Amino acid sequence: MADDVSPATKEPLPNLWAAGLASYAFEVRTAMGQKPMRYLLSRRFGGSEESAVTVLFVDEPAVLSGTYVHVSENRRTGACVVHTYLPTMAKPLRIAERLLFDCLPLTDVGYVDLMAWLPPALRPADDGTRPAGGARSFRFDGDPAAATLWVHEQLDPGLSVVVRRVFRRDGQDVRRWEVTEPGEPGLEALPRRIRVSRPLTGHETEFHRSSPVTAVAPALFDGPPATLRSEIAAALEELPGRTPAYPAAG
Repeated sequence: MADDVSPATKEPLPNLWAAGLASYAFEVRTAMGQKPMRYLLSRRFGGSEESAVTVLFVDEPAVLSGTYVHVSENRRTGACVVHTYLPTMAKPLRIAERLLFDCLPLTDVGYVDLMAWLPPALRPADDGTRPAGGARSFRFDGDPAAATLWVHEQLDPGLSVVVRRVFRRDGQDVRRWEVTEPGEPGLEALPRRIRVSRPLTGHETEFHRSSPVTAVAPALFDGPPATLRSEIAAALEELPGRTPAYPAAG
């Protein structure tokens, strides 16, 4: 029998958590085929880490530059609101709850990948397929007309973070997210490398955190996204240790 992990398991740290920082940003690089991609990811916690705002900017390729995803979460109220914006749009578009488990178009970046916590529409449950020990399972209780969605997570008990997440629809694994390299000392909970795969097609994408973490003024998250993006870019340019290009996995 699988361990009962729903109520008894210690709550893990927030996803993409940078210890000691309440407002921060970093650069991420990957490649789609032969095309390099560069992202700027920023986050601000509030309310004793009961709420979070996460903004991901697409910086490269040029055709997607200006695109961003804005995620606003509040664990106390159960709010989880995601907006996306492309330069061709008149205004940001709110993502419907049933689409929160999809990806930003033309990327392998899942909306759930960017969240500090799982969306509240996922309820603890067990479909009998989760691995025993250090694991927990959830079911999407949203649109009854949609395909049944399960999310299984594997935890690292030492770091108290999620290191693997599997999305299953109608009994098939459709997407996997997993940490392949933890963060450096002091930032172990903020991965250096993450691999995303689609078992049905065999496609894989590896994301590499290609810069140190920089602190961000919390008030910037309340202003225009373009200002937040430019301030992050300027701060990262001044940091030593940035990776100038997408590196091959070692």
